[in-house]
Amino acid sequence: MEPNLGSDHVFHPATRDDYVDALRVLANALPGRQPADLQLMLGAYQVALEGCSRWGLAQATREILQGSLTHNFMPSPPELRREIDRIMAPHVAARRREAEAARRYRWDEDDKPRALPAPTGDPNAIAKWRARRSVEKAEAAVKVESAPFDRALFADREERSKRTSADAIADFVSRQDRR
Repeated sequence: MEPNLGSDHVFHPATRDDYVDALRVLANALPGRQPADLQLMLGAYQVALEGCSRWGLAQATREILQGSLTHNFMPSPPELRREIDRIMAPHVAARRREAEAARRYRWDEDDKPRALPAPTGDPNAIAKWRARRSVEKAEAAVKVESAPFDRALFADREERSKRTSADAIADFVSRQDRR
């Protein structure tokens, strides 16, 4: 089964009524032992199904009725939970991959507040904004100028910055002639 990406209805939690409905269908459709205490049996299934989704429970019930288990009897609480977990595995993995991608590709700047537009009207607010903006520009300029570079790779950095485009083309052509 293909994971249903981007659809949160797959992860809506199942309610007690959903548990009872699924168990009623399974108990009436599949042979099994009659429990001595019906409330104890419902409690065991409720513990086993804690945290499962409504869609996963419905899909597991459907697949069990279609013969996904190795036997034709009413599944035990752990069997039913394993079947739900098997069905939900691709969806959980897809959600985990989406969260990891969102975390991995988030820029630090995304969490920072954006620069506000210049205020209008109040001269004091405009002056404060201009002062703050000039400080930000100065910090950005210092950051750009102090960017680290590998001196071994760029030993001739100063010379290269003074070259013209004609010098660069001549160097390129001379290197091609050496090959």
